[in-house]
Amino acid sequence: MTGIKIFHIADVHLGMRFSRYPGDVSDRLYESRFKALENAVKIANSQECDYLSVGGDLFESIKVKQKEVVRAAEILSQFTGAYVWVLPGNHDYYDETLKLWQWFNEIASDKIVVLASSKKYTFEYGASKIEVFAAPCNSKHSSVNNLQWVKERQIEADEAGIKVLMAHGAIKDISPDLNNTYFPMTLKELTDLNMDFCLMGHTHVPYPVLELTSTETIFNPGTTEPDGLNYPYDGYGWLIEVGVQYKVTGKKIRTGNLKFRDVELSLDDDLSADTLMKPFNDLDLMSTIARIRLKGRVNQDAYQSRFKVLDALSKEFLYFEGRDDALKPKFDRAFIESAFSENSVPNLLLNLLLEEADEETAHLAYELMQEGLSDD
Repeated sequence: MTGIKIFHIADVHLGMRFSRYPGDVSDRLYESRFKALENAVKIANSQECDYLSVGGDLFESIKVKQKEVVRAAEILSQFTGAYVWVLPGNHDYYDETLKLWQWFNEIASDKIVVLASSKKYTFEYGASKIEVFAAPCNSKHSSVNNLQWVKERQIEADEAGIKVLMAHGAIKDISPDLNNTYFPMTLKELTDLNMDFCLMGHTHVPYPVLELTSTETIFNPGTTEPDGLNYPYDGYGWLIEVGVQYKVTGKKIRTGNLKFRDVELSLDDDLSADTLMKPFNDLDLMSTIARIRLKGRVNQDAYQSRFKVLDALSKEFLYFEGRDDALKPKFDRAFIESAFSENSVPNLLLNLLLEEADEETAHLAYELMQEGLSDD
């Protein structure tokens, strides 16, 4: 049995809202998650994959709108391979009484299988046989994962073919879960299950970090589409191929449309648009949400022009934030001469402090002088 291909995605979070952004940007971010799912299906089809797997959190919430559920099912139904596996995650956990899964099952094609139970699912396609050991979520939070049934299972006589784990939960040392409330598990725990490979979800950090691997057997794609400035990745899926003697290879493929970039720049005088744009030179700016945090000291002219420069940049991006909290004007002799007449007491004092102490001390003295003047 050779040549099996699976395209694995997770954490699509359809229906996610972005209320902190202006309406047009928010709308585009909302739509981009559906577009990422469409991208994933197109990639799986172009790669002639046998299976498309979703490792949980296809939806942002169990309270998504019916039209969003229908739209998701229709997109997944465009997959031309054998089956789509959909594992409920902690955001869209399974409960048969929920409208979410009732709507989904009503519209989904026969090739879409919701792995709603903690059990083994068997799939046969052509000459291949795959045993999928599912560990779905049945609640938003849990201090224990759902792997126990896999650990305790009895090896059946007909348990043959490729053995795959599909699970959703926080992987220790990869995903933050400070209070152990997101179905926590470890890499060793997964390895000890003796699966041919594991298809994971929940952890928004892609794992492994390699773009291409022939040695790893645990695959976590992260989100299909980035969702915030604290997420530096671009949205991915894993193309898994099983070859001769169950040799497993994985290739990370981008599914995302938009990019988030949070950049800190340390400046020394130069506050030109060219300097601020350097971190973004290789990006499609109108598909980029960016934040620049400026720090350091620049000359007075540059400091006074900072708002104008940042405002001009904001027009180049889909969305842009410029922060200057840690940026300060240089405090030097030229500034002192422009602020106080020659040989005046403030002039002499500040020049002395600049010479014998440092710029910070002189600047502090200047600010105290300004406070005194304003009190008068």
